[in-house]
Amino acid sequence: RIVMCDLKAAYATQKDDIDRAVARVLESGWFILGQECSAFEREFGQFCGDHAAVGVANGTDALILAIKALDIGPGDGVITVSHTAVATVAAIEWAGATPILVDISEDSHTMCPESVRAAIETFQNQLSIKAIIPVHLYGHPCDMDALMGIAQEHDLSVIEDCSQAHGARIGEQQVGTF
Repeated sequence: RIVMCDLKAAYATQKDDIDRAVARVLESGWFILGQECSAFEREFGQFCGDHAAVGVANGTDALILAIKALDIGPGDGVITVSHTAVATVAAIEWAGATPILVDISEDSHTMCPESVRAAIETFQNQLSIKAIIPVHLYGHPCDMDALMGIAQEHDLSVIEDCSQAHGARIGEQQVGTF
């Protein structure tokens, strides 16, 4: 029997630290925001190479906030990869935009830059394409050099979905910082 995910074993390896952190939150009475949240934001920002970090409820909310911050909504298209969790597409739809799904590369199983180019050509006369959301999956980064080049060529924003690749790097640069 091959175990995909053993949460009990994962908890056991960090039990003391987790239990102390939970106790601090319970003792403070600050279940939202507060010192623990501020400390997490600071530490996660440092982990990401001294970038700013803002804690939100979940990855879907993070994507929604990024999409809305770029003023993306009805009539706009957002390119993302078909091989992703439902949250990526749900965030695009929640903002009222239209998801444009592209294929994966055979070698990386992440967003295929050639599929992105093809989608831009196919949909540019139907939607106002505003952004690309590459999804770094299973700890594997996308080809960000190629995707950033495409985004620059077409004046598109890039929102990285890093929910399954925290800490992954492309050379010296960490995903989520492109």
